Amino acid sequence: LFRTDTHNRNCSELNVVIRAKADGANRVELIFKYAKIVFSRFFGFKRRWSLYIPVPAPFITRVIVFVSRILRFGKKKSIPRAFFDVLYLDDQLRIHKTGEDNIFIQAKESSWPEARPLLT
Repeated sequence: LFRTDTHNRNCSELNVVIRAKADGANRVELIFKYAKIVFSRFFGFKRRWSLYIPVPAPFITRVIVFVSRILRFGKKKSIPRAFFDVLYLDDQLRIHKTGEDNIFIQAKESSWPEARPLLT
């Protein structure tokens, strides 16, 4: 979907819209609303257009997990929850751990001038 050359790429943006809700003293629950893909071409013609992809509602997610459980002959799999636990927070830095045990360290640009983006 993405190309490395910026002149011929078909997709110019990928945005995921979420809602965050406090779920305890250090936990933030994430509710995914929809994804938006912005394309720069439409059937080969230069035309900017957007595709909105809704995220399945909780009921649909439960149905998908139930069906996958049946197909796996009853092997238990819980419904996935999107959240992260804040491990450290101040006005310049945030460290958090996701529900999949990934750790992220995020700093404001102004607090770390040596930092440079990997992708431009």
